[in-house]
Amino acid sequence: MKKRLPSTRVYIKDILEGFYVRSEGDFEPNYLITKDARRVYRAKIVGTVVREPTIAEDETYGKFQIDDGTGVIWVLGFRDDTKFIRLVKRGDIVQLIGKVGEWRDDKQVLVEGVTKVDPEMWILHRYETLRDKLNHIKNAKLAFEIYNTYGITAKAKVIAKNKGVPEDLLTAIDELYAVIMEQKAEESVLEEELFEEETKEVKEGIEEAKKAVLEILRSKGTAVSLKFIQRKLQEKYDPETIEEAVRALLTEGEIFEPEIGYYQTLE
Repeated sequence: MKKRLPSTRVYIKDILEGFYVRSEGDFEPNYLITKDARRVYRAKIVGTVVREPTIAEDETYGKFQIDDGTGVIWVLGFRDDTKFIRLVKRGDIVQLIGKVGEWRDDKQVLVEGVTKVDPEMWILHRYETLRDKLNHIKNAKLAFEIYNTYGITAKAKVIAKNKGVPEDLLTAIDELYAVIMEQKAEESVLEEELFEEETKEVKEGIEEAKKAVLEILRSKGTAVSLKFIQRKLQEKYDPETIEEAVRALLTEGEIFEPEIGYYQTLE
């Protein structure tokens, strides 16, 4: 029988701000690493249903939103788990357990169980969640200090053991840093691609503006002021693009400046 993964009391905010990890192995579970280095395989949440539950016509899919005061997240049920969606309605205070998932960079909870609770349960849940979080942070602070000094070495593990810090907390921190670095690398590549695309668009715009400027100058046959050119092309190009086009044409020797602010083709 497959062992059920442990559930962790968490705030929705911790889920939304955490990092979703997709395991490489086919039989290894996906999970979330919070910013304070907690691995969350199954989340336990108490909050208010703030979006009326909906179920697909073929009953293979259902969802609702829950708010615990720190954030709002979608709760989804597929196939047989849509039965849990039917148990609640908007305004209910519920406790639910489910696996953390991610779809198109949005965190979500795949419900495994849900029950209505009274407001006192919400207060108790918040207390227990805060208590667990503070206990974890106490260990995490020591673990971060050890990791930042010794890494994930054997010495680090010995020091952690002597200080009562779980070894898996060190590995979680190591994984957290790796995920953050990977995310930053992806963001850097994306920013570079966007910059290159924007640069390409700007260059293409200037090339088109150069052609338009040359067309005006050739049609006039005499020196024309920059303001005249800008006025003629204002519907297509902004003044800065036209100035850039004029400077480029001067550099390329296509036009010259017989007097300040006036331009003419060399033909």
